[in-house]
Amino acid sequence: MFGLFRKKKEIPVEPESKKVPVGERRIYVLDFDRTITILHTGALAYGNELTPAFIQRNIKKGFAEFVRKVINSGHGAYIASYSDDANADTVEAEALSGHDLIKCYMDLVFGQDQTIFTTSRKNEAGEIMSKGNIIANNTQDYKQHHLDIILRQEGLDLDNPEDMKRVFLLEDDEEVVRFFMEKGCTIIVPFSASRSADTAATKTLFTSYMPESFRT
Repeated sequence: MFGLFRKKKEIPVEPESKKVPVGERRIYVLDFDRTITILHTGALAYGNELTPAFIQRNIKKGFAEFVRKVINSGHGAYIASYSDDANADTVEAEALSGHDLIKCYMDLVFGQDQTIFTTSRKNEAGEIMSKGNIIANNTQDYKQHHLDIILRQEGLDLDNPEDMKRVFLLEDDEEVVRFFMEKGCTIIVPFSASRSADTAATKTLFTSYMPESFRT
């Protein structure tokens, strides 16, 4: 799980997913700021914050390996963030926020041609041509909006406890963790929203603190 930063350029090799029974397929939902990243981006980045060197330093070690293992094992992964596309318009400098910022980070980690984390694509008529697994909207609703999209895309039923157990959350916001826990999702530390949030925020989340129940 180590070695994310051994090479400056990651070779874009896509994982080959194995098939798992539908009822056993997990959906990992990862927050972005302070869960995937070490420092909070403030939902906006420009200047030096967009350089490859800064981004590579700001990604937690073991993140890429964890995601590849999730995909290789036949499970799914989403990034659910409050970072919003509109934030980029709040500064005069050329900046990235929301979907573009997260996609920029993922392209640095997995390679420019990566398809592990993508945004939805629309045609000229505004119709969605392909679904993405990066959801970045500042809804401030404990990520109910994000969860609704994930459940719809994965064909999961909010009222089915077995379906909801298959949603595995990694999130540093205690209130969001508590909301997902109430919905029946699996959190890092069972029955403790605060400890789950604290664990997700640790710098060594993917190398030392990931519980066995979250490993694939």
